[in-house]
Amino acid sequence: MLQTQHNLNVSGGSEKVNYFFSLGKTSQEGLYKNGATQYDQYNVRSNLDVDISDRLSVGLSLSGRKEDRQFATEGADYIFRSIYRAYPTVAAIYPNGYPSTGIENANPVIMATSVGGVNNQPKYVFNGILKAKYELPFLDGLSIDGFFSVDELSSRIRNFKTPYTLYNYNRNTDDYSPVVIGGGPDEQASLEEEHFSQSKTVGNIKLNFKRRFDNHNIDAFIGYERSENKDHTLGASRIHFPTTQTPELSQGGGAATDKDNYGSSYNFTRESFLSRIAYNYSEKYLAEFQMRVDGSSIFPKGNRYGVFPSISAGYRITQEDWFNVDFFDDLKIRASYGVLGNDNVGQFQYFDNYAINNNYVIGGKVVTGIDLIRLANPNITWEVAQKTDIGVNFKWLDHFNTEVIYFSQDRKDILINRNASIPGTTGIVNPYPTNDNDPLVPSENIGEVKSHGFEASLGYDFKGEGDFNFGVQGNFTYAKNEIGFIDEAPGVLDYQKQTGRPLNTYLLYNAIGIFRTQEDLDNYPHVEGARLGDLIYEDLDNDGEITPDDMYRSEYGNIPQITFGLVLDANYKNFDFSAVFAGQGQVRQYVLPESGTVGNFYSSWADNRWSPDTPQGSYPRVSERASSAVSGGRFRNDFWLRNTAFVRLKNIQLGYTLPATWTDKLAIGNARIYASAFNLFTFTDVEDFDPEGSSESGQFYPQQKIINLGINVQF
Repeated sequence: MLQTQHNLNVSGGSEKVNYFFSLGKTSQEGLYKNGATQYDQYNVRSNLDVDISDRLSVGLSLSGRKEDRQFATEGADYIFRSIYRAYPTVAAIYPNGYPSTGIENANPVIMATSVGGVNNQPKYVFNGILKAKYELPFLDGLSIDGFFSVDELSSRIRNFKTPYTLYNYNRNTDDYSPVVIGGGPDEQASLEEEHFSQSKTVGNIKLNFKRRFDNHNIDAFIGYERSENKDHTLGASRIHFPTTQTPELSQGGGAATDKDNYGSSYNFTRESFLSRIAYNYSEKYLAEFQMRVDGSSIFPKGNRYGVFPSISAGYRITQEDWFNVDFFDDLKIRASYGVLGNDNVGQFQYFDNYAINNNYVIGGKVVTGIDLIRLANPNITWEVAQKTDIGVNFKWLDHFNTEVIYFSQDRKDILINRNASIPGTTGIVNPYPTNDNDPLVPSENIGEVKSHGFEASLGYDFKGEGDFNFGVQGNFTYAKNEIGFIDEAPGVLDYQKQTGRPLNTYLLYNAIGIFRTQEDLDNYPHVEGARLGDLIYEDLDNDGEITPDDMYRSEYGNIPQITFGLVLDANYKNFDFSAVFAGQGQVRQYVLPESGTVGNFYSSWADNRWSPDTPQGSYPRVSERASSAVSGGRFRNDFWLRNTAFVRLKNIQLGYTLPATWTDKLAIGNARIYASAFNLFTFTDVEDFDPEGSSESGQFYPQQKIINLGINVQF
């Protein structure tokens, strides 16, 4: 994969005027060999800041970019699904050059190319900010400032799918049978086009007061902000193109069923009243109070506004005259409490929602039907999070810095559905599921999640008298969450409840071994259809049977409770070096690959499977379809629950800055040559998939190992 990046920056100014201008181009090839994927970006940016008078200043920032994005007609998820499922016994390309049908007529080597057409997705982005500040003359420290910003986005999708030919090889007759796939129905081309536009405007104005009175410092403001978002989507499609030479919507099939179109729009407005007052005495005693009132069009009148205060205080002990401890260079204790609101939820929940789903015959005529797909909840309002932080920051022995924070957060009024506790006999539990399977019953502000933990960081910074300097900074976070309330069906067993456990845990059977002998199979309870080589499931309730009551809730989910990182940097004379490590722990991911007749097996499973010839295999026997196997998806179990802890070198870079004696001769300001790499290696127990992924089939878009060589020149 080749990636290039070019930038040209120009900056300058005078005592009252400063300007900056930048042009850039980035090109990147796709991950696939001979693939259709190509990305080109062109960007421009300009900043202008002007002091019109001693009290009035204005600024204007404009930026825009154009993205030319081209992809294969099939998405990356389907292409990589086909890669993971591909059999090693089926060639992608036969010796005579014919492409094979792969698995289920999905050959990723061909799908990734432009053989089946291309999907063009150009995007245009504009951002503009006009800002101003005026220092009022009648009171020192009093000023007014504000800004108005515009963000515009326009993107298009043009996906023209054309048919192409794959081949099946018959070993008995030594013949290759053609199979036409791709395109649309009836082996003919199809076209999908979509245009999406988004507009966001934000207006902000604040009255500020910042002033020092001897040892007393005050920094305060009151403000108002209003934002408006508008989205619009328009799409159309056509099938049965008689030829691939005319890829226009007007040139597709002429039947009424060959055409389709759709559209949607979205409007969202928020307004906020803001205030803050911060006080410190000689940088020793610090306090701050904030209050904001936010209104959102997501919620109905009467529940549209939320009040969200916060308060914080700090005490810098090292500023005290009596504190004479040479060990500490700086020591500060701080605490804060605040309330935050969330309106990032679905729109129109306070209306009954309807959809055109069915047709009915009334009086001999077909009449369009409208179905109620979601009941209204006129009482929805803001989700709320109450957050508390208590921390200590200190610098010590000239070179070290440390921070330790305890935090807790209680999220309340989370919008969730009260679905599990409502009997199906009510007739309101999801009779008409939508595309995202939302239930008919409305969301309510009833969910609760609590979390707590601590964050710690430790750094060392060495500035030598010579040419060598280096630094190291490590961080560690432990964050445990717990579901305070989620609607669960009555009678759920205690060890199966989600309430009181972390988010995203799994309900599974406990696999305690493999049936290796007939005696094992005869003497231990097992599920229907179990055979030698299948997993043994624990009889948790000791009733002599394996039933759903024997499933348990896992200790960890796929949200890590531990995350950590390490940053290294050093320089010696003109050389510089940096590296970033990141990792996670106390995390689990359920992964059962699509295996059998529908896909390949992981090598760890294939090489270590139980079989009559290898009865000591550490993996269960293979079957025709893992998703419906006794040891697989038919009885979800913790054999496939993997510990996805890892440590990964995320980035490493080595650079060399050319000496000034060289750059002066070349008439350039500065030049740096560098080499960098991303995701060079990972330490983990996971063998078959990326531990950062979240797919239960293990079909992740892979982390890319990228190596860059470059030169940065400044004139």
